[in-house]
Amino acid sequence: MLHSLAMRADILPLCDEHYRTMEPVLAPYSADYFIEFFRCTDKFCHRCFGERTGYITPQRGATPVLTPNQPNCNRHGRPMFIISLDRQRNNVTYACPEPDCPERVVRT
Repeated sequence: MLHSLAMRADILPLCDEHYRTMEPVLAPYSADYFIEFFRCTDKFCHRCFGERTGYITPQRGATPVLTPNQPNCNRHGRPMFIISLDRQRNNVTYACPEPDCPERVVRT
């Protein structure tokens, strides 16, 4: 079975709606291809994070709709994922999925 470029296994994004830890998933795309992504661990949430698409809510048979205002890394141009939530300051910190990239975006 063929697959896409390997997804990083050392990151665990937080859901952009629930701020719960997401889990890695493999989804079959065709008989010889699968897609790797992260999905929210909330039972009724369908949010996913893909290293190429950022945060999306996939719909069967439809092209993914990218999240407006999705932060992208200035160095690599890749969608960033949420690494932390500071509830006291109401800040969300995003990081680049590229290994060893120090880029961070903090949003309130």
